[in-house]
Amino acid sequence: MPLRLSADTVGEALDRADSRHWTRTPPRSPHARLAYVLKHHHDTAALARHLHTTTHDLDALHIPRQTPQDHPLHQALEREVIRLWQPRVRRRAHNAILAHDGQMMLSFRAWLGFTAAAGSSDDPRLRFLTLSLTAPYRERLFTAQHNRASEADLRAILSEALGVCYFYRDRPAHTREKAVLERIDFLEFYY
Repeated sequence: MPLRLSADTVGEALDRADSRHWTRTPPRSPHARLAYVLKHHHDTAALARHLHTTTHDLDALHIPRQTPQDHPLHQALEREVIRLWQPRVRRRAHNAILAHDGQMMLSFRAWLGFTAAAGSSDDPRLRFLTLSLTAPYRERLFTAQHNRASEADLRAILSEALGVCYFYRDRPAHTREKAVLERIDFLEFYY
């Protein structure tokens, strides 16, 4: 089964974009994925809490075909493997993009709204956009990802980037309203 590259969170979309730079294939079977992830979490109970499941469900992955392939636990394990796989390769790719002024493209479908300076707000509208993020936002997203920033922090950076890169390219900073990324249907980065 090919790796899905789009996501509905900023952190996962960045992790999935990093998968294009991998030099080795990550574990594919649930048992191998669980073994790999346990190396990083060191404790089954801690991993179960992190994945919002029970230790009994994790133990069931050791038995082939105990849990169906579309079970949410399989998806959670896949996301965790993608987040942890080849961190040095990921950092090298990020550093190369930043050092050579590489491009970071973003394709998404999400609800965007605006908060004006006076406190009023436009209702969010569904938009489907593909655009290139400018230099400071690429670095801010990569730095936040390396520092394991929360999803709210990543969304705030991306919201600001969308406002500057798409809506307010030619307007002075003091006249800009704040763009707010309300809900993400899908999000995919290319770099």
